[in-house]
Amino acid sequence: MNILEMHDIHKSYNDLEVLKGIDLTVAKGEVVAVIGPSGGGKSTLLRCATILERIDSGKIVIGGDVLCDTKDEKIHYCDKKMMGEIKSKFGLVFQNFNLFPHFSVRRNITEALIHVHKKTKLEADIICDELLLKMDLVEKADAYPCNLSGGQQQRVSIARALATSPDILFFDEPTSALDPELTKGVLTVIKDLALEEMTMVIVTHEMSFARDVADRIVFMDGGVIVEEGPAYELVTNPKQERTKAFLAGY
Repeated sequence: MNILEMHDIHKSYNDLEVLKGIDLTVAKGEVVAVIGPSGGGKSTLLRCATILERIDSGKIVIGGDVLCDTKDEKIHYCDKKMMGEIKSKFGLVFQNFNLFPHFSVRRNITEALIHVHKKTKLEADIICDELLLKMDLVEKADAYPCNLSGGQQQRVSIARALATSPDILFFDEPTSALDPELTKGVLTVIKDLALEEMTMVIVTHEMSFARDVADRIVFMDGGVIVEEGPAYELVTNPKQERTKAFLAGY
């Protein structure tokens, strides 16, 4: 079963076409790493999949529900009720954490559970405690983001994204704001999620991580998918000259 289907995705900003007919599917339990140079369209693709940006044309299906489709040369998005259901099917981890600075770690994780997903405080706290244990953050439950390291803040972000039991997790450069030592801890958490067969799409510049953890790598440049294939094979034996040139820098 495919958790994510994106067909012929086009997206422009004024006269600049950023996505030029992208096709991407992600199966249940699959980990897909999206790599490529800055400005190649990776983050825009992720933002379109997570409804932070609206596409100009194409079709997006998440968890079997149609988010949007093109009919009569116009893009049509689903209604508000379906939009809410689709949003509950994915989690998103940003590169700059996006935690609420005035909320404790616990409240950052439980706020949406209580006010959006209508969990009781007890239910939300139980979910939160399980995730804090998983992320090795039990002692930080009452701390505020300003008192955490970057790596700890990113682990809180991952816990928050996992709290709603999403079908798929999206990561947008999850380690780009971290130094190498803190990066290692966050990548270990993502590796563990991969072992648990969590469906994930990860935009990353960490080539060794993409090679070792992803099932498949998608290389994007100039708003198109230049090459995709099994992760280890693509990194060690790319077929396209553009992919070879990009990977030569790592």
